[in-house]
Amino acid sequence: MSEARPFTPETLAERWGCSAETIRQLAARGELSHFRVGRMIRIPAAAVQEIEACQISASSGSEEALQPSGTMEEAAAATSSRPRAAPRPRLKLVTSSRGRNPRRLG
Repeated sequence: MSEARPFTPETLAERWGCSAETIRQLAARGELSHFRVGRMIRIPAAAVQEIEACQISASSGSEEALQPSGTMEEAAAATSSRPRAAPRPRLKLVTSSRGRNPRRLG
């Protein structure tokens, strides 16, 4: 039984139409299964086929899935993954009338 050869970041990037650096970042974040041979990254063919199969099945959904529903505010709320942090107050650097002894004011 012949096992498919693993992909390099460069060959997979060419196949997927992105940069090799994008492939390396996906691997580093754990979003793409990979292994190392020394310092080289290799992506198993089975992992590539699994991801491509998921992409094909997700894009072949029904017409209902393609129709927008709700308002733009609802869509924005659904896509935000974490709440926004309140802005931090800015500090001003103030000097005395003689230009000495700077101090911070909140």
